[in-house]
Amino acid sequence: MSGSEKLNESERTQECAQACAEVDEAAAAQAPAEGSCKGEAGAKPEADNNDVKKKVRRIGVAALILSAGIMCSRLLGFIRDAVIAYQAGAGAATDAYNAAFLLPDLMNHFLAGGTLAITFIPLFSEYISKDQPKKAERLFSLIATTMGSLLLGAICLCFVFTHEMVGLLFPGFDADQVRQTVSMTRIILPGQVFHYIGALMMAVLMARGQFVPSALAPLIYNLMIIAFGLVLGGSMGMQGFAIGALVGAFLGPFLLPLIFLRKKIKYQPVFGFRDADFKKYILLTLPLMLGASLTTVDEWVGRILGSMMVAGSISCLNYARRLVLVPIALVGQAAGQAALPYLSQLSAKGDLPAVADTLHKTLKNVILLSMIMIGFFMVLAEPMVSLVYERGAFSAENAQKTAMVLRILSVSIVFWTIQMVSVRAFYAAQNTLLPMILTTVATAVSIPIYYFLSTSYGLYGLAVASCLGMALQASCIVMFYHRKNVHFQPLKLLKALSMGLVLGGCAGLGSYAGLWVMGHVSIEHHLMRLLCELGVSGIFGGICVVCVSFLLIPEELKGFVGKVKRKVLKR
Repeated sequence: MSGSEKLNESERTQECAQACAEVDEAAAAQAPAEGSCKGEAGAKPEADNNDVKKKVRRIGVAALILSAGIMCSRLLGFIRDAVIAYQAGAGAATDAYNAAFLLPDLMNHFLAGGTLAITFIPLFSEYISKDQPKKAERLFSLIATTMGSLLLGAICLCFVFTHEMVGLLFPGFDADQVRQTVSMTRIILPGQVFHYIGALMMAVLMARGQFVPSALAPLIYNLMIIAFGLVLGGSMGMQGFAIGALVGAFLGPFLLPLIFLRKKIKYQPVFGFRDADFKKYILLTLPLMLGASLTTVDEWVGRILGSMMVAGSISCLNYARRLVLVPIALVGQAAGQAALPYLSQLSAKGDLPAVADTLHKTLKNVILLSMIMIGFFMVLAEPMVSLVYERGAFSAENAQKTAMVLRILSVSIVFWTIQMVSVRAFYAAQNTLLPMILTTVATAVSIPIYYFLSTSYGLYGLAVASCLGMALQASCIVMFYHRKNVHFQPLKLLKALSMGLVLGGCAGLGSYAGLWVMGHVSIEHHLMRLLCELGVSGIFGGICVVCVSFLLIPEELKGFVGKVKRKVLKR
């Protein structure tokens, strides 16, 4: 999987497992209360209640482990990109390195669906819950052998025709960039087997309640990229990082779960394209394989169209996207995962007004936080980029170019987060088909926009197209959910956007004031100056936001402060 900014398979498996764990935790927490309402005749024994409490604690620990793994993986991702920027900057070689992951990503997405745990874990867990371990083992062997064979065949085919495929995918690359991309693609391709089989083994472990390998695997993967890049980068250039991606795929996503899983499950080669279990697995996975969402395709399109621009464009886009993904994860992903259990419970009861009310409140908070983050990013983009990347081969000119892309991409934060939360309302109602259709249609409509803006306005036009595409996708999800639940009112989101615009403006003005103050302070050390600029500007911007929030959204602010106090007092 991608060693650039996109989450690799192991990290996506973490997020899937964490979301599932939170749903199970909420359901398990309700069980004692439901049992206590049935009277003595129907009440569960005390032992059963204790078992439920133990399950809740175990799930909570699992979610904590996975959360820690995701955060550490993202931190290592920053370090990895900073090392790449230091070693090679933003040029033709780094563009070729980022491009080398596209063919493996495409192959993995369309063969594995990119989210194996979502479809495999329920099937495997069903056999475990029915006390049929032999059938569970056979399912593991069946999927590993059949899909693994297809993946190996696809890898061999891609390996033979890599040059032709790279030339087709990246028409703007010159002969030397094509040569570098082909070489690194062939290094990375075999790692897809390790990612796929490893994800399958981690799914088995998660179904059995073991989450540590899923948390550690992406850390090992990123560490190997960093280590091999540092050791081999001087002599082999970006190929050293590609070798690190291959070694990391073997040691992290594959070998680690294999060590945990050995002697706990027996593998026997089982081929079965016509097997009932395989057909069931394919039917569940097919929408994920065929569906195309801009949350994934945006990166692919950026690499392809970026190849027709000046050298370094793909790399600048990659570095900027890495920074934008941080608030998206902290705001959108966190809110979506937190809301899913409650939305699922309310949907199961058929309480659509309550679902709509929960979604309104969650989206309002998400929009306000996202707009505030956009305000900070607009003003502080340059010191952010300089702090993370500007050293070694990454010049001040690279930093300015990346900062401008970051400012544009930051606008998409609010659309990413709206989409990530609102799509959970469909999932809560056990509807995955309609979101797949909507995102695929939105992607198809967006592609011509990407092409027109990128050819007309270059890299900055491509960044604008990314924002427009995400706005279209988020709007489709929101409007069509209104058709499924008439109690949900999209117009309420416009009010939240207007308030968010005011708060984001305050964050930007406060940050600008902080930069102006720091402009009159002499600090010679470059790193210390950047830290002071970001710190002082962040404080100024935060004060402005809080002051205006007291006037604009006093209830929401009081509620937020109350939650923070309760959390602190609990600890």
